[in-house]
Amino acid sequence: MNIKVIILDSSRYAASDWTKFILLGILFILTDFLDKINPENSYGEFIWLIFIPWLILFFIQAGYIFSIIESTVKGENKLPPFHNLKKLFVHGVKDSIIFFIYLFIPLILFIIFIITDIISHLYSPILILIFVIVPILFFILFQGSVLNMAHNNGKLRSAFNIKEIITRIRKAGVQNFIIICFLTGLIIWIVEPLVVDELTDFLDYRLGALIDLFIAPYLTILTSRFLGLTDRC
Repeated sequence: MNIKVIILDSSRYAASDWTKFILLGILFILTDFLDKINPENSYGEFIWLIFIPWLILFFIQAGYIFSIIESTVKGENKLPPFHNLKKLFVHGVKDSIIFFIYLFIPLILFIIFIITDIISHLYSPILILIFVIVPILFFILFQGSVLNMAHNNGKLRSAFNIKEIITRIRKAGVQNFIIICFLTGLIIWIVEPLVVDELTDFLDYRLGALIDLFIAPYLTILTSRFLGLTDRC
């Protein structure tokens, strides 16, 4: 499936079911509300009572995002239901684990270089390789791991089967897969922080809630559908 078809399909898909769209938006509003509670105010003594529901909502939200990818690779063209919250929670935990492992490895390498003072002896091209290219490669590999896990009913082990992951990327077409990863990264790391996070912080809560209700879920569904469609024939 070529990039143009993926983008057009994902754009329509993201707004195909307003009931599920709004439910996801409500999850964003609730997690954002809990996230913004200042632990130093009167709620501070109950911080764990705030953190635990935030964590539960976060994992359900992450699990639903994964279920979009999973249903897409299985050929579904409708947003998945919210009917099994336990399953969504488990999937969210798994997705968060592989995110942590794949994207924090570059951070660990950076810390090692800083601690051992190796960084001061390296030339600029090598620094670029370490601090720019390596994180990009791990992000691409992470996307491939999520795609492979979606093809294997959410089995955590499949997210670390490098041979299968490489096969998935090749099936999608290396160039197409990299483009999709670039678009996804652009939305996640640049568009969302600028449009969603900055605006919700700047605007009052009611206007910020509207952004969480409409813009945040649309972008999230869009990028999830991107990945799910990459290796669909």
